[in-house]
Amino acid sequence: MAISYPASAASALIVLLTACGGGGGVDFNPPPPIVLEPWTGPTSYNAYKPETLDAASPVVVAGADGAVILDGKQRNFQAKQTGLRFNFTAGSPWNHDGLSFTGGSEQLNDSQIDYLIYADKKSRADIGNGSPKNLNPAMDFIALCAPDQQHFLINAAAIRLNDMNAFAKKTLSSKRYQKGTCSEDGRRKTLMFDAGGGAIEITTGEPNVAISADNFQRLLAGMSIATQDNQGNRTMRFYKFKDANGERIGIQEFVRYPADSSKNYIRIWY
Repeated sequence: MAISYPASAASALIVLLTACGGGGGVDFNPPPPIVLEPWTGPTSYNAYKPETLDAASPVVVAGADGAVILDGKQRNFQAKQTGLRFNFTAGSPWNHDGLSFTGGSEQLNDSQIDYLIYADKKSRADIGNGSPKNLNPAMDFIALCAPDQQHFLINAAAIRLNDMNAFAKKTLSSKRYQKGTCSEDGRRKTLMFDAGGGAIEITTGEPNVAISADNFQRLLAGMSIATQDNQGNRTMRFYKFKDANGERIGIQEFVRYPADSSKNYIRIWY
């Protein structure tokens, strides 16, 4: 599903008044400012970047105007269009100018990920919003991609898990976007867990790969395992999200290439 968000009537009135000018002796009262909905999501996140991988930066979100600081710059997370569940804008460089705003929802594995594509037609946001049955979007994670940078935010209230019981017989999916373009790299992945703590990793267009229960125990302990190409290493953090919407699980994966850090990336499995 993809929906465009047109200019608001108030914005159109501002443009009309500007075009007409102020002449003719007629006084116009300016329209009231457009009031964005207050932030209703989590109060804080841990933010990560591919360049620094598992080094977290705490992010506190103001409830009234959604003000946050990312990389020393203030942005304003805002709830928008909650009836359509597109309830997130992130401010510059993820601009929402009220004139060009598209988005949609993907439902995978009984989880919903909402996505927004911003006015530059390149920058985007993916928001993990839990089960489609939820009355309120959960915003468990926020993945921001602009051509010059990426941020991956995980709800700071998420519970770190130290066993695989919650993942038994569950399926999680993930996709990632290329640096510099934010276009999908085509390698959508799926993790299908078995009852014994292992999983099959399914990658679009590639052979399936088994990850043993022993390897997941290494990952749970904070150790790394080799990437499929044996040139990098991957670590994972396992989470449970628990709130009024119930419980959900997710995995954050950090992939490091020691010989070429520009190839580092982060995935969120949800």
